[in-house]
Amino acid sequence: MNLNNNFLKKVNLLLLFIILCLVPAFIRLVIVSNNDSANVWIGTFNIDFYSYYKMIFFLTSSFFLLILFLKYIDQNQLKPSRYYIPITIYSILAVISAFAAEYKEIVIKGFPDRYENIFVLLGYMLLVVVVINIVKDKKSFKLILKTLFISAFILAIHGILQFYNYDLLATEFGRKLITPDGLEFFVDRLSFIGKKVIYSTMYNPNYVGSYGSMLVILVLGLYSSSQDKKKTFLLGIFSTLLFAFLIGSRSRAGLMGFIAGTAIILFMQRQFLKKHWVRILIIFTVFTLVFITMNARSLDSIFSDVLFPKTEKEKYLEDEILPPITEVSSEAGKLKLKTAEAEFEIMMNSEQIKVLNKKPINVYNSKNEVKEVVFKGEQYLNHSFQINEQNNFLIWYYGGKSAKFNYQDGQILMAGMHNNLYPLVEAESIGFEGYERLGSSRAYIWSRTLPLLKDTIFIGHGPDTYAMYFPQEDVIGKLKFFSNPEIIVDKPHNLYLQIAVNTGIISLLALLYLWEDYIFSSFILYKNSDLSIWKNRLGIALMGAVTAYLTAGFFNDSVISVAPVFWILLGLGISINYLVKEDKF
Repeated sequence: MNLNNNFLKKVNLLLLFIILCLVPAFIRLVIVSNNDSANVWIGTFNIDFYSYYKMIFFLTSSFFLLILFLKYIDQNQLKPSRYYIPITIYSILAVISAFAAEYKEIVIKGFPDRYENIFVLLGYMLLVVVVINIVKDKKSFKLILKTLFISAFILAIHGILQFYNYDLLATEFGRKLITPDGLEFFVDRLSFIGKKVIYSTMYNPNYVGSYGSMLVILVLGLYSSSQDKKKTFLLGIFSTLLFAFLIGSRSRAGLMGFIAGTAIILFMQRQFLKKHWVRILIIFTVFTLVFITMNARSLDSIFSDVLFPKTEKEKYLEDEILPPITEVSSEAGKLKLKTAEAEFEIMMNSEQIKVLNKKPINVYNSKNEVKEVVFKGEQYLNHSFQINEQNNFLIWYYGGKSAKFNYQDGQILMAGMHNNLYPLVEAESIGFEGYERLGSSRAYIWSRTLPLLKDTIFIGHGPDTYAMYFPQEDVIGKLKFFSNPEIIVDKPHNLYLQIAVNTGIISLLALLYLWEDYIFSSFILYKNSDLSIWKNRLGIALMGAVTAYLTAGFFNDSVISVAPVFWILLGLGISINYLVKEDKF
């Protein structure tokens, strides 16, 4: 079939439009079976609103995109690019990791609530290649950006209304709108994140942070270099709206991305902005008012955890946290629990459970044979125990934390995920000692993730399989640095560790080369560029947007709601760079 080149190009662009608009915005209930992940996840079925159908839409669009793109390059020459090398290396290693993976169902379908399977990862790479070859003129760039901006505008309006508790999805109509016929039973069971935070259609405010930082920097870069007064005004309003969207997410990762992207924009446009400093003064004044109006946390509380991290001991001495837990261990039928201020030694056996080193001031016996135990002394005010000798278990309550210990088969065990019992052994860790609470306990997750990398140097454990290899049995670590040892860690909260574990360190190096090469070449290309040329203005804005996303990636993961937009923007950035180089040489 001999299709017109122009027609093929338009259809490819249309599919990119669909991905930009529908994938981030779509939300619909589906019940998905999951067998491989049942040991880690809540059960054999996952009730998903935010990711599964996004994955279906993305893969369907990518399938047709691949067919039509192959037809396009069959009739045209594939544009030469050095970026195909890291893309190919990453794709091959992702496929090898998928074939070698133990959990084939997860590799093919994806992990619950995430669904970034092998086909999704390959789809991301396809997006970059298609954009490099299809988007090569001003009209195509404008169409792509207009589509993205319309989608972002709708999401931002919805998110800001959500922030002020006017969320359509939280109404009875909205809940039914996203619930298929026959599943109305789940409507009343829907739970939405509380007031004063934006999660939009992306499930997690952190993902809004990644999306928002990327988009606000893109628009801000175009605003700060605009040559037209009307466009400058409209872009200023739009960037303010997107900034409010970002602030409403309360994502520190997103704000770090915003700062990094802003630094890129200001530096690359420094010569132009010396003459047009007023527009920067205006927009940052407006941003400051938005920040204050939306009752955002102080800059200190947002960034001090990252820029000036404190140790556990320092936080305790400054009354930011309760005295940290320093020991949870057992030996010869004795359970030892220690904090920086208190210590308990408890005898547990099949006949009795008794606190040995501290006499309780009150023991309340309930009808179900459970004893409520409290102690005298200021250092014990946050401690209490429930003891059930008949069933050989003890529950320790410490502030907002709790842990259940069972005596079973001659040893003391702690309850973890699914109420399974685990030995009192801390998982292997690397780094961040004393700083595990950094980034809302992200450093704890990173310290337990780094040891996994010794097994994923050449190939990874498989796309989306991270949760299956994280030491979920580390109940002591989870008790210390989370509120609940039963919590499931399903993501590393770090884009780079996510890639290294799932598809291998070498695949990560391939992508790092891709990103570094693009950013470095952009820096060289635009550092003294003429901003009267639209290609230079757009090139700098795209460079800033990519930098914002990759900076947020130090604290956030790749997710189907946001990642397709990033990969399309990266493709646009590479494509515009080629056009600028052609003009120069």
